[in-house]
Amino acid sequence: MELTELRYFYNVATARSFARGAELSHVTPPAISKAVKKLEEELGAELLVRTTRRVSLTDRGEILLQHCRSVFRQLAEMHRDLDDCDETIRGDLRIAANEVFSIYLLPNALSRVVRRHAGLRPRCFEMVPDQIEHGLLEGDLDIGFTIGAQWLKNVDRHLITESPGVLVVGRDHPLYDVGVVTADDLTKYPSVVPRFFKREYMTTLDQFPEARYPRAVGATIELMQMGVQMVIDGAYMGYFPAVTIRCYINKGELKILDGLEPGMPFRLQALTRKGAKPRAAAMLVIDELRETIRSGDAHPCAI
Repeated sequence: MELTELRYFYNVATARSFARGAELSHVTPPAISKAVKKLEEELGAELLVRTTRRVSLTDRGEILLQHCRSVFRQLAEMHRDLDDCDETIRGDLRIAANEVFSIYLLPNALSRVVRRHAGLRPRCFEMVPDQIEHGLLEGDLDIGFTIGAQWLKNVDRHLITESPGVLVVGRDHPLYDVGVVTADDLTKYPSVVPRFFKREYMTTLDQFPEARYPRAVGATIELMQMGVQMVIDGAYMGYFPAVTIRCYINKGELKILDGLEPGMPFRLQALTRKGAKPRAAAMLVIDELRETIRSGDAHPCAI
């Protein structure tokens, strides 16, 4: 049994298609069909059921697919461990992040790192905290970046920075020139609020102190940049970590509204698997994130 044959089988099984599996494997459909047939003959079991429309797995095929996932995960971990034994910064670094990081902070930090370490290949994904925790536990992620997420139990936290939350409006909003917001204004003028599809039960990641200040929800968004733009355009109020929007504030595109007691500051943090030593590349990205924030403080319209 060859690893190449297992990889071919895995690609067909996950894609549920020989044609797509061949594309993922960079071979022709006849070549991948031959490889899978050879594997079935060697194992003495039918693994895939072919129909005119799609491919399904037999019970033995499902078992083999699970073992393939385990084998490939262990191979990836082997390569990462070999890279990390001398703290060499190279190979794939699998990263998950909230958009608070991915709008500017993380891309800036990663760009600095890869310019110095050309062998490093960031693999980045947008995820909510629960997904990040699951990915770390399963070994599918090396590091995650998020705010809040106090409820996560199976992670180690590395504080990047703390940033106050600010309630802001754009130039065309009625409160822009006023500069002050009241409790009545919060119910009169709607806000844009982050909510995640089929995760409406989650506490909003904008951490707005709704227990003290009920607000009208005008729109919900998953992408922070979408919410920021809607606030800039004057449609809504928005509550964001100051560190992520300070350039818009300094340019006058957004204005901080006074009148609210400050809530808890945002804790921008990195997450790694609980009890596991973080990879050297992951710790380097953490250091670069801190430097990105520090240099942004010195030159606040860098973002």
